[in-house]
Amino acid sequence: MHWAEKLAREIIERNPNKEEYVCAAGISPSGSVHIGNFRDVVTSYYVVRALEKLGKKARLLFSWDEYDRLRKVPSNIAKITENFEQYLGMPYAEIPDPHGECASYAEYNEKEFEKSLEELDIHPDYRYQAKEYTSNRYGEGIVFALKNRKQIYDVLLKYKTQEEDAEEREKYAPVNVYCSVCKKDVTEVLSVSDDGEELTYRCKICGHTETVRVREYGHIKLVWKVDWPMRWGVEGVDFEPGGIDHAAASGSYVVASDIAKNILGVTPPLFQGYGWLSIAGMGDMHSSTGNNITPGAVLKVYEPDMIRWLFAKYAPEAGFAFNFDDTIIRHYSEFDKMLEAYKNGETDEYNTAVFDYCMVSGKDSYSKVPFGVLASVATIVDFNPQAVREMLAKIGVSFDARDEERLLRVKNWICNHQPGKLFKLLPEKNAEYFNNAQEDEKIAVQKLYEYLSSVEAVEEKEVQQYLYSIINDPNLTKKENTAKQMRFFKVFYNVLFGQDMGPRLYLFLAAVDKNKYLHLLQF
Repeated sequence: MHWAEKLAREIIERNPNKEEYVCAAGISPSGSVHIGNFRDVVTSYYVVRALEKLGKKARLLFSWDEYDRLRKVPSNIAKITENFEQYLGMPYAEIPDPHGECASYAEYNEKEFEKSLEELDIHPDYRYQAKEYTSNRYGEGIVFALKNRKQIYDVLLKYKTQEEDAEEREKYAPVNVYCSVCKKDVTEVLSVSDDGEELTYRCKICGHTETVRVREYGHIKLVWKVDWPMRWGVEGVDFEPGGIDHAAASGSYVVASDIAKNILGVTPPLFQGYGWLSIAGMGDMHSSTGNNITPGAVLKVYEPDMIRWLFAKYAPEAGFAFNFDDTIIRHYSEFDKMLEAYKNGETDEYNTAVFDYCMVSGKDSYSKVPFGVLASVATIVDFNPQAVREMLAKIGVSFDARDEERLLRVKNWICNHQPGKLFKLLPEKNAEYFNNAQEDEKIAVQKLYEYLSSVEAVEEKEVQQYLYSIINDPNLTKKENTAKQMRFFKVFYNVLFGQDMGPRLYLFLAAVDKNKYLHLLQF
């Protein structure tokens, strides 16, 4: 059984007669939203799909926590604008967009991510928390929390190591207040009325002091571990995932659940912790530091169905990495192979569910040319689709409009992440390298030239067999011949491209007009 279906069945078991189930996700637009954050959304998305598969009505609710404060300036923002520190303490939704494109810093980051969700065919019911708070939708919840602030303090204290402080308990208020003058939450609550309806605060920055009606002010935000359970109740949330740290003994979910049950009278949703994602060489990603790869950046290299496939394939608790090295060729190869099995009804129950959930394009409208094959030939003709089509036709591989989209991703991958794979034929013979080669290596180059000159058309299988026939020695072991192959291919690549590595040689020799390279082998 697929992991999403297990969660869906547990949700139904908890509340079997609910008319519509709500699966929630939420992200703070502290910077460009990274691919790791996407797991928050896609986990709930697949649970919605599983609920629907079981005949239930379900909705994906996504909250933009844009009324959170700016805590630090991301490194990528610091590079494009000066003095962004002046907005520290202000809500993301009220900070100007440093790119000058949107109404706010929050909106820029939100639109960037929402565009990627569109491409991934995920369409949540959005909640923008700045609007929810400033419209006073949560007024009742804030008043209730303020009225019960001492009891909330007692719950929070259970999860801390500090001793109870009677004076601190008396002054405690589970809110952050944004100053009406400087817009920052660097404030202190001076007093709260017994009924929680009125509050007096003082701004520590500009000194402004004000008494406000809580239900009317609209610039008061509950602290996270109270805000979260309050919204569970308001939205009727049945399921919500989160980072594995939230489920720790004193993590946010545990504390919020305690407040939900014992203070707010709300049943906590089913929770699923998920593992961290990383990009090879970058480590864990964080929006607030600017150390991240966005879903949009991943979509330039991975097809939408493939991204959805990876997140459907791995259970939420399993961490994995997006790799922009040759691992991507393995990912594409595995996806293509499994898709073909799925189309032929040959996948097991789990992988059938994975593809049922992940496919956007439709199983019959998909690229047929392997990513690795395109990567081997495309650089030779500067990624020109027509030239690639002609090259592949020579080796009996068809290339159509669907394959052009994959070709574009090959181009993005090589140009942006693997520039060392941009193989170009040398403009003239690499005589210096050839002259310094060993005698058997020179003979192999000369034999290859003679063979290619003698055949009218270079066929992939035939040239592959010939290459190994002039390299391998039947008197050597397999290991020794493998080492010899590596040595000789290095020579071939250097006389053709001037570097130790190159495209799949037999494919290149067959696909490219031999008149473009033959002279480079003639010594």
